[in-house]
Amino acid sequence: MLHKVNGFMIRSFEKRAEQKISGFQSPAADYLEGRLDISDRLVIDPHSTFYFQMQGGGMESCGILDGDILIVDRSLTARHGAIVIAFPAGAFICRLFLLEQGAVLLKGDNGTLAETELGTLQIWGVVTSVCRNMLPKSLKVGRYSRVCTL
Repeated sequence: MLHKVNGFMIRSFEKRAEQKISGFQSPAADYLEGRLDISDRLVIDPHSTFYFQMQGGGMESCGILDGDILIVDRSLTARHGAIVIAFPAGAFICRLFLLEQGAVLLKGDNGTLAETELGTLQIWGVVTSVCRNMLPKSLKVGRYSRVCTL
């Protein structure tokens, strides 16, 4: 279920009851696998997870392309080498978080910003995963037109 909070989409999931089998179990049960719940892999803390859509090519060197969906966890503290969402000068930006000689740097393909240039630096969250749409334009029709986009 999607909820909109402060302009951002948050997905919440309900945990389902585990199925129990009584009596004789199938010999094939050893080969059964549970259904893959992608949220178990991508969302650690649902209350602190937000989704952003990347705009522009400012992070292509880090493998993040225009239109990718960024999964961002606000409960994590940024560390050297993390991809972060920062909020300098009233706008969200996605950058590589670097610590050099105690100074915070935000590096992107268009240059590096130092904490002193940014004034008060607010790290909004840490990018934990990136989702990319792989459909060719010929298949992006109908209900598939917005696959992997918010």
